Amino acid sequence: MIPAPVQIKCPHCNQATEVAQVQGDQCPGCGYEFKRYSPTEQEAAADYCSALDGPKHLLELPDGAGWIVAHE
Repeated sequence: MIPAPVQIKCPHCNQATEVAQVQGDQCPGCGYEFKRYSPTEQEAAADYCSALDGPKHLLELPDGAGWIVAHE
């Protein structure tokens, strides 16, 4: 099931953007890629984030909508 799109501010550059896919959406400001996780996948999101090299951010979505890992 594809989650509903969410509006966020990129945690890297603060640009408003929409995340509509599980992975592949990118920030229009800085090009960071977003990988989205469901509310029950907090541990998987944290594991993925910690495995990445370089600048990265783990973002909790409002209203318990899940998690986003943003990275270069």
